[in-house]
Amino acid sequence: MARKGGELEAFTAFLGGLLAAGLTALAMAGVGLAVRPTPALKSAAMVTLGAVWLTVTTTVYLRLKPRDD
Repeated sequence: MARKGGELEAFTAFLGGLLAAGLTALAMAGVGLAVRPTPALKSAAMVTLGAVWLTVTTTVYLRLKPRDD
């Protein structure tokens, strides 16, 4: 599946990160319905979503990237 440029791997990793962040956002929204969100909680949620997206995108990309053994 690996290509020389790595565009396919990067795009797949980007979509995987968006999917993970979206699922995390849905879970947070479910919790937020039971708890009244404060500005601090909203900020923490945004930071968490950003961290989830970045972590998943990086992990998937490094997993798909061809290895030079």
